[in-house]
Amino acid sequence: MNLKNKLAVNSTLLFAFIAGLLMAGSFLLFRSHMKDLYFDNLEDHAMTAALFYFEKDEIKEMNSARYQQIELQYKRINNESIRIYDARTNKIYINDTIDFQLSDKDLEHIKKEKLFTFTRDKRQFVALFYNDNQGDFIIVVSGIDRTGNHQLEILGFMFVLFYLAGIPLNYLLGTFLARQTFRPFTEVIAKVNTITTENLHSRLEIPQTSSKDEIKELATTFNYLLERLENGIMIQNNFIKNASHELKTPLTIIIGDIDVALQQPRTNEQYEQILKSLRKDTLHLKATLEGLLVLSGLELSEPQQMETVRIDEILWNVLEKKAIEYPESKVSVNLNAITDQEDLLSVHANKHMLFIALYNLLDNAIKFSSPAPVEVFVLSNEGKLVIKITDQGPGISDPDKESIFDLFFRSDNTRHIQGQGLGLFITIQILKLHTINLIVDSELGKGTSFSLVFP
Repeated sequence: MNLKNKLAVNSTLLFAFIAGLLMAGSFLLFRSHMKDLYFDNLEDHAMTAALFYFEKDEIKEMNSARYQQIELQYKRINNESIRIYDARTNKIYINDTIDFQLSDKDLEHIKKEKLFTFTRDKRQFVALFYNDNQGDFIIVVSGIDRTGNHQLEILGFMFVLFYLAGIPLNYLLGTFLARQTFRPFTEVIAKVNTITTENLHSRLEIPQTSSKDEIKELATTFNYLLERLENGIMIQNNFIKNASHELKTPLTIIIGDIDVALQQPRTNEQYEQILKSLRKDTLHLKATLEGLLVLSGLELSEPQQMETVRIDEILWNVLEKKAIEYPESKVSVNLNAITDQEDLLSVHANKHMLFIALYNLLDNAIKFSSPAPVEVFVLSNEGKLVIKITDQGPGISDPDKESIFDLFFRSDNTRHIQGQGLGLFITIQILKLHTINLIVDSELGKGTSFSLVFP
């Protein structure tokens, strides 16, 4: 059963339950009200009977018109039975034609309560204890509310009819509304089914509505998923295209050096020279593989790995590593511009990733600038933290500025410097995860400046 039918069935069951509950409650409430009204009517008739039988002499003497009115009301009593008992002897003073008997216990209870109502089978009874100068009497008036019962039957029939007609009508309307509601989802599914690896650039159309409904949220989320998939496929394609070459080159050199070394006996100095070359190429291969591993971990990173960290502590850790790796390098750090705004140094980030990003940027700056110094500025710009890394290297041409963040890209004027073309690609992915803006300012022959603008 699809969601449309489930929605229609569930709404119908809910309607059946609520409507049945309301109708049953209304019917029971109306029946109770009709019963109370009929008890009141019987009570009035009991009082009329008492006045007619026991007060006629007094009322005639005082007000003959009033007695005539009581007599007229008494004669209009129909469909009710009137029975009068002597309260002292419990004997019937005036009998009626119905077949029922009140026990002495019932009569004693009526004397105690003065007014007592009860029901036996379908007949309703009102018993009234009446005190008169002629003695004490118990007047019992009973009857069947045929008019009220008939109205209840009509009401019950109408409730059942409307209930039985309402259930299929609700199902039909529910099915129609479910189809209307799920129509945008059907259109989204149809569009999604047309998207393959060949057209991952396609995107779902976002509804142009001011309110944020589920369709708009679904389309936005799916477009974001498509964007991530497209980026992943692009990275995979680039990797397949370039990784074989990047990994094969050092392996070919290593195998070549080994083959050359095995062709003839060599001196210890020659073997040492060959081993140094093999070590250099092996380290290059190791760095390439490590970069690929970092890139893989970058794709799997989750937002919950973020925490509040001090950017200056990460920066000093990077500088310590670089001082060991490049003991002859010169790097100056200037924090004076932010000493009065130390709260900006605390950022919400993944400490390990941010370390890698700063490490890669400083690594490039030191390699391209050597032996000239590298400058690092930590400052505030319009209330935002900015880290600026400036080198004095060969600079980046305008055409290369568009490609330096591509996977395995190496500029022609820097191929003499060892590298794998992974650092800046990994760095830009990390910065995107942290919504850190990277600004590149470079001119050929005058060096390069990378500015990280934190959110």
